[in-house]
Amino acid sequence: MSLFGKFAVRLKSSCSGRSGCAPVIRAGFCWLAVLLLLALPGLTCAAVQTPKTVDVGIYLSNIPSVNLKEKKFQASFYIWFRWTGNEINPMENFGIVNGHIDSKEALNQKKIGNINYASCKVEATIYRNFDLSRYPLDHHALKIQIEDNQYSSADIAYRPDRENAGLSQKINVPGWVIGKFDSYVSSTAYPTNYGDISLSKNAESSFPRYTFSVDLKRGGYGSFIKLFSMLFLAAALSLCAFRIRSDHIDARFALVVSGVFLAALTQSTLASSLPENDSFCMADQLYNVTMGFILLVFIACIHTFNMYVGGAKEKANRLSRLHGIVFLVCYVVVNLIVVYAPQQIL
Repeated sequence: MSLFGKFAVRLKSSCSGRSGCAPVIRAGFCWLAVLLLLALPGLTCAAVQTPKTVDVGIYLSNIPSVNLKEKKFQASFYIWFRWTGNEINPMENFGIVNGHIDSKEALNQKKIGNINYASCKVEATIYRNFDLSRYPLDHHALKIQIEDNQYSSADIAYRPDRENAGLSQKINVPGWVIGKFDSYVSSTAYPTNYGDISLSKNAESSFPRYTFSVDLKRGGYGSFIKLFSMLFLAAALSLCAFRIRSDHIDARFALVVSGVFLAALTQSTLASSLPENDSFCMADQLYNVTMGFILLVFIACIHTFNMYVGGAKEKANRLSRLHGIVFLVCYVVVNLIVVYAPQQIL
C-alpha cells in the first residue's frame, strides 16, 4: 500500500471518535508540508534557470573595400568566445546576420582554468543600407552583427568583451577616415514557427546578438570637388553667356547647351556610383539646382534677345550684365544652403 493509502486508512480509523480527529488532521498537514518541501527544490531550479553567459569580442584587422552602389563592405576580423561548461560551443554555431562568411580559420581552443576559450579569424562580406542623403559628404556606421544559429536567448546570453575588443591602427580605406568603435549586445525576436506545425502560429523565438560597430567618415572635400567640379563648370559656362552681346543668340545658346552636356555627364557619374533610390540625396539636389539654373539662363537669354531686336539695345545689354551678377549670387547661395543644411530641402 502506498504512503498516501496508509495515511488515509489511519485518518479514517483515528477519526472514528470526534475527539481524535484534530491531532490526525494536524499530522496530515505536516505530511503535506513535508511533501511540498521535497518537491520545491525541483520547481525552484526550473523557475530560476538562467542562460549561460558567453563573453564575445572582436578585433577588426582590415576593411578591404566599401561598395556604396552594391550596399556592402568586406571585413577581416578576429572573434573570440569565453564560456563555462561543456553543454555548448558558441564557436561552432555563430553566424553573421547581415552578411555571409567568406572564410573561417580556427586559431585557438583551450581551457583557462574552468573557462573555455576559442578564437578564429573571419573574412566576411557584410551588407548595409547606407544612408546616402549627404553623399559625397556622408559618414556611416559599419556593423558586424553576430548571432547564434542554434541556441536561443533562453540558453545563452552574450556579454560584450569591451576591455579586449578593438581595431587595428593600420586600417586604411581610401577616401575615408576610421572613427570610434563600439560593441553591444541585444536579443532579436523572430515571430514565426518556421513552418513547424507542431508549434503555434503565434510562436516566437529569440536569439542573442552581438554587434561590433565602427564609424567611417569622409576624409575631407576631395571626393566632393572631384565629383562636382564638372557640374560647377557647367554653371560657369552658362553664366558666360551673359558676357556676350544680347543679339549674338547663337553663341549664347552654344554655351548654355555645353553646360547642359557637362551637367548630364555629372549625373551619369552619380548614377554609376550610387544604388537606385527614390529619394533625393545632396548630390541629386545639386544637380537639380544646376539644371534649373541653366534653364533660367536660357530663358533670360531669349528675353534679352527679344528686347534687343525690339530696339532696346542698351537696356538689353545692361539687363544681361545684371542677370550675370544676380544669377551668380543666387546660385552660390542656394548651393551653400544645400551643402550645409542639416536636412534635405529639395
